Amino acid sequence: MMRSISHYRFPLFPSRKTPPTHLSCCVNSPFFIHPVFREEGHFMVISQFQAPSHFLLAFLEDYRMDPSRAQPLLTVSVFDDLADTKDITLVRCDIINQGIEEDEGYNICKGLLEDYANEDDFRNVHMFNKKPDAFDVDGFVKEKEQQWKAGGGGDISPGGEVSARNQQKDDAV
Repeated sequence: MMRSISHYRFPLFPSRKTPPTHLSCCVNSPFFIHPVFREEGHFMVISQFQAPSHFLLAFLEDYRMDPSRAQPLLTVSVFDDLADTKDITLVRCDIINQGIEEDEGYNICKGLLEDYANEDDFRNVHMFNKKPDAFDVDGFVKEKEQQWKAGGGGDISPGGEVSARNQQKDDAV
């Protein structure tokens, strides 16, 4: 059963001084890791950008064993049709596997968007893809753990706004 957890209105790449051509940075750096924290520790999810505008996210261990057989946990679709005229990008995140809770899916989606939108965070994405031996996984996980514990589900930043969180609940009301 697929659950749509979030639909965002999000200015794509708002903090960049010279924004890339919309999703071009995703095409050039398609992979990244996202730690998910629980009381008993953490596990890793890997995202892969699929042109023209979708991210598929799976357990890193499943991906390592066989990339072609790794089952997606969630998808993030980016609709940038209004980016040029309205400076707004719509984002949809769907949980498609029972392995991720709604709040975890929201935090993963939020983190993924920030990793690609924020210039400082994108340096990590770029390094992970272009210079993987120089990428400090342990330092990255520690930094994300602090953010995960502190943030836990606020608005997309910088400058983004959540237009409808948890669409299914809103539709049911």
